[in-house]
Amino acid sequence: MPSVSDEQIKRAKEVGILEYLRSHEPQSLRKSKGRSNEYYLAEYDSLKISNGKFHWFSRGVGGNSALDFLIKVRGMGFIDAVKHLTDTNSMAHKAATPPEPPKPSKPFALPPKNANNDRVFAYLRGRGIDGDIIKRCINGGILYENTRGNCMFVGYCGDRPRCAFERGTKGGHKRDIASSDKRFSFIVPPINPDSRNVAAFESAVDTLSHAGIHKLDGDKWDGYRLSLGGIGTAALTSFLERNPQVEDVRLCLDSDKTGREATVRIIRELLSNKRHSHLKITVAHPPLGKDYNDTLQAIIQLQKQKSRPGCLKEAANSI
Repeated sequence: MPSVSDEQIKRAKEVGILEYLRSHEPQSLRKSKGRSNEYYLAEYDSLKISNGKFHWFSRGVGGNSALDFLIKVRGMGFIDAVKHLTDTNSMAHKAATPPEPPKPSKPFALPPKNANNDRVFAYLRGRGIDGDIIKRCINGGILYENTRGNCMFVGYCGDRPRCAFERGTKGGHKRDIASSDKRFSFIVPPINPDSRNVAAFESAVDTLSHAGIHKLDGDKWDGYRLSLGGIGTAALTSFLERNPQVEDVRLCLDSDKTGREATVRIIRELLSNKRHSHLKITVAHPPLGKDYNDTLQAIIQLQKQKSRPGCLKEAANSI
């Protein structure tokens, strides 16, 4: 059975909540107006952080460390939270060092565009994404190639870009553009603008993969496809506030332990809010592989091999 040592526990308890959030979730941290030492989370404005402690007023819970935060807010188990704090960048070893004052955030700005989108198109096609879906996203201004030759997935607030994720077309490069607001994350819109459905994924590539799977099956499901930009809830809760017509939510996070635990946490958060009491929530982890791009590539391979008649219908019906 997995365990942690007394030394790991001690080190984990020394990590402050502000230190952790500034290092790992800077996009979630907000400064309270008129209060020099108080912060809150973008997705939970009732969760206040002050003097090294936090209190989540709407839930009646609080704590005084990053360990408490991960367990009580992010829903991690004790052992997983300790390992996360002691294994990630040896963060806990730095706990005794006072955190630096937060640097002023620079305004959000999209990186410049490349002369064409050839590398992005080739990269996404190589991952099995349908060419028409790629073109639709490029033409819609939510996908382009930057001057580094990387993918830029863009999220909007109205007509204004507010969030962007850069993903390398070579290697594993990933980064969120500075000052991105994940409340306005990357969305692939539905064909029918009156759709009442939304499917939420951890990554932008998975949104495109899900669209590709359903195109192969005749586009029998239509709805918004939303990238959470990870496993937080800011993008989803903000989307639901902006789209009150939505009634059906599909949680399509990865099928690994992190994705499944995050799904449980998100369901709990949605159900605890009376504004979301009308929602029909469906869990739809990818049926083949870890994520929906794995599923798409597996379906394409199965089609080529023709080793399982009806495999496409079977996979599509499960998502």
